[in-house]
Amino acid sequence: MIQSTVMIVGDWRKRSLSSARANQHETLIDEMLRERAAVLARAGFAVEDALAKLQAIDREIHKKITLLGSTEQTPPGSGLIFEEINSIIDKFNVERQNAEVKYYYLIVTREALGLRRHETVQKLYAIPPKKKKMQTS
Repeated sequence: MIQSTVMIVGDWRKRSLSSARANQHETLIDEMLRERAAVLARAGFAVEDALAKLQAIDREIHKKITLLGSTEQTPPGSGLIFEEINSIIDKFNVERQNAEVKYYYLIVTREALGLRRHETVQKLYAIPPKKKKMQTS
């Protein structure tokens, strides 16, 4: 009887240790999955922020072009407006390059996490083309 009691206690300890290890393992896996999701989210938010900056700069360019007007003749003093628009276009192109880098980081992060298909990401985070400077005629 004592021997069977010792075996029961021994079995309980084994099960308890096994259960504790399994619980620790599940906790560790859960923590790793949360961290993977957080890393991926941060990379996506960085691209979203960069694209939002691009949209704001693009709106600024369109406002200046609208200010310039749609007349066929160039109004006097428009050279300054062209320079200002071209300066904003340069700013757009620099931010666009920044957005491309952040998009690249997102793709590398996805690859590192085992995600190989990026078609949806490519559509969701479409980076606009580079803008050309305006020419005074």
